[in-house]
Amino acid sequence: MKFRSIIHFLASLKFAVVIILAIGTLVAWGTLVEAHYMDAKMAQEMVYHSVLSYTIFILFAINLTAVIIDRYPWKKHHLGFISAHVGILILLLGSLVTRYYGIDGSMTLDIGGKNNFITVPETDLILYTSLNGESFQKFYEQKVNFFSHPPSAQKPLKIPLASGDIVFDDFYHYALVDSKFVESQENDDPAAVRFQISNDRVNQTQWLMGKKNQPSEVALGPARIVLSAQPFFYVSGNVLVLRPLDGQRVHYDVYSDRAKGLIKSGEAKAGDLFPLGWMNLEFRILKYHHHARQDIKYLKREQSSPEATSVVRFTFGGKEHWLGLNTMVRLFGDAEMYVLTYGNRRLPLDFEMYLKNFEVGRYQGTMRAASYQSLVYLGDEQREVLISMNEPLKHKGFTFYQASFQEDEMGRPTASVLSVNYDPGRWLKYLGSLLIVFGAIHLFYRRWKRARGQHA
Repeated sequence: MKFRSIIHFLASLKFAVVIILAIGTLVAWGTLVEAHYMDAKMAQEMVYHSVLSYTIFILFAINLTAVIIDRYPWKKHHLGFISAHVGILILLLGSLVTRYYGIDGSMTLDIGGKNNFITVPETDLILYTSLNGESFQKFYEQKVNFFSHPPSAQKPLKIPLASGDIVFDDFYHYALVDSKFVESQENDDPAAVRFQISNDRVNQTQWLMGKKNQPSEVALGPARIVLSAQPFFYVSGNVLVLRPLDGQRVHYDVYSDRAKGLIKSGEAKAGDLFPLGWMNLEFRILKYHHHARQDIKYLKREQSSPEATSVVRFTFGGKEHWLGLNTMVRLFGDAEMYVLTYGNRRLPLDFEMYLKNFEVGRYQGTMRAASYQSLVYLGDEQREVLISMNEPLKHKGFTFYQASFQEDEMGRPTASVLSVNYDPGRWLKYLGSLLIVFGAIHLFYRRWKRARGQHA
């Protein structure tokens, strides 16, 4: 009798109304959070994936189950009613399976390149260690969710090391990167050049920082700007090679694809302007540091933006460091070197995908993309597949959608970005939806049949 009373209460209309109001309030709260932070991820972490949200939907599932049990013993006319309620329960179950076992990420394919990794929103902290600065081994790896569990001075996250702990004690959900190249007093630091390259259609300014033992370069469509302290061996293309000389000057060599070799050499310093000899481009050195380092600061913001990133603060060896999402920092201990990364997790696929060709359709007279599509080659099946905005690829349980693309400063596409989805709960959601539709049809049919009988 007591069990029957509990079931009757859980199946009551009053209990159902309270749950429906709670769900409505939850959705309204999530909408306000997303609008305030301008970020759907924040709404998911704060609202939809919160303990309160799961509690409400558990009570909702209990209410649906209680309503079904309360109608026992079931009659034939209960079929539509039970079908609709069971459908909602299966739909909730499918959503739960997708939440914990599904994958929703992206894949970037350079034109002519290949990839077999999916980048997902989940983030990891990974620490590599080396004794000689060359051969690194993974020392520490941990899944972190700083959005919902940010570190603080009261609750820091620690990585214990022989040289002293790495202690994470602050986190910015959104921050803008303020990066500057400043002059360094360390002779081991490479050179850096801030340059301007321009013609009637192009006017671009940026920094180019050298590397210790290899050239660094900027690709500008059919041209390349290279900064190298080592000898440079020309193969093809339009190339400008800059070689640091001293604290004031750089040596430059200009190579032309048309001439198949060197067409101009000279020396330049900050402020000098010289023509490159191809595409009517002119090159000006705006600033030059013979030894430089990159000074990066993060400016906290309250809302998301396309330029904003998340960043975590930590201390090591008595020094404060900031680490942005998908970046790395080198740390030096007593006898070893460390590389610490904070980034989105990459999940390996058991097949490779090659991007053979990428096409962009533009609106007439503009550079706005109207459509784009990728011609990919599946290495495991040795076949070509065209992925367009309306034609996704389904392969081994994954669905690949054409999401966007990347382009260079000249507006030429350089990479295709695919949205990747794996949804193991899809068929449960399909089945639940089908049962809900069947239940609704059955209920309306019975009402129609009853009304028809009354008017007969």
